[in-house]
Amino acid sequence: MTTLQASSKWDGFTVNDSDAVFADDDGVLFVASNSIEDVLKVAKSISSVERHQAESIQAGKKLSEQLAFDRYLTKRTSDPSYTFGRHLKERGGAIEE
Repeated sequence: MTTLQASSKWDGFTVNDSDAVFADDDGVLFVASNSIEDVLKVAKSISSVERHQAESIQAGKKLSEQLAFDRYLTKRTSDPSYTFGRHLKERGGAIEE
């Protein structure tokens, strides 16, 4: 019996036949087989945060309020290098890194 191993290069990355592929309307993610559990853990966390945000919106709290967007804009005015990602991280709300 012969095992055929395949790989493909795409945009500077090598994808192997043992890698997992996740896709939805937002894009495609290729994950090395040894990282699948870590990626699924992060995905579950993101899903939980987004579900909570949606529930808060349904209860009448705007997303801009949940994310303290006005504070971000104020800080960004005084510090143009201040990013939204940094803002979310500092307030414990970063979900994607």
